[in-house]
Amino acid sequence: MGHMTSPSKFLFDTDFTEPDVPEVEVPMEPEIPMMSVADHKAALATAKKIAFEDGRAAAAKELGSSQELRLTEAVHELVAMSEQILSDAQTQMDAQENDAISLAFLVARRLCAHLLARQPLAETVALFSECLGPLRRAPHLVVRVAPQDVDPLKAKVDPIVLEKGFEGKLVILGEAEIARGDCRIEWAEGGILRDRKALEKQIDTSIRGYLQARSQGRAQTRPATEPAGADKEDKAQ
Repeated sequence: MGHMTSPSKFLFDTDFTEPDVPEVEVPMEPEIPMMSVADHKAALATAKKIAFEDGRAAAAKELGSSQELRLTEAVHELVAMSEQILSDAQTQMDAQENDAISLAFLVARRLCAHLLARQPLAETVALFSECLGPLRRAPHLVVRVAPQDVDPLKAKVDPIVLEKGFEGKLVILGEAEIARGDCRIEWAEGGILRDRKALEKQIDTSIRGYLQARSQGRAQTRPATEPAGADKEDKAQ
C-alpha cells in the first residue's frame, strides 16, 4: 500500500472576513469662502484702480513739489537778474549824469574864457559898479588889474564914479600877477578879489563833492532786497 498523505485539517474556526479597520478621526478643514469669477474680476479691478489712484496721487504730489521748487528757483533767478539790470541801468544813468555835469562845467568855463577874451573888463566893471554904491563915502579905493587893462578900465569907470557920487580918491594899478579879467578892489576896512582860476577850482571841488555825496547817499538808501519768500522758506525749514 502506497504512502498516504495526511488529510488537511479543516479550518472551520478561522474567520475569513476583512479585519476591522480602526476608525481615525480626521480634523475638519475650515470652510473656504468661494466667490464667482465675475466677483473676483470686479474685486481685482477695484484693487488695481485703488493702487493706480494712490500711485498717481503720490506722483502728482512729487511733481507738484518739484515744480514748486523749480518755480521758486526761477523766481529767485528773475529777481536777481532784475536787480542786476536795475543796478547796471542806475550805474549807467549816474555815469551819464556825472558826465553831463562835468561837460556843462567845461562848456561854461570855455564860454567864460571866450567872453573874457572879447571883453576882459566886463566883469571888473560890473563888480566895481556893485561895490561903489556902499563905498561912495570911503576915503579912497584901489583897483588892481592886469597892466594892459589900466587905461581901458579908467575910461570905463570914470562915468560910474560920477554916477554913484563917489567922493574919495580912486587909484587904478597894474599888477603883473593878476590875469586878464581878474581884479582886486581894496578900501580901508577891507577888500574883494575876483580870481577866475581860484573860482573854477572852487566850483570843480564843489561839483566833485556833490557827485560823491550823492553817490554815497544812493548807496546807503538803496534797500538790500532779497528774493520774495526767502524768509518763509527759511522759517519752514
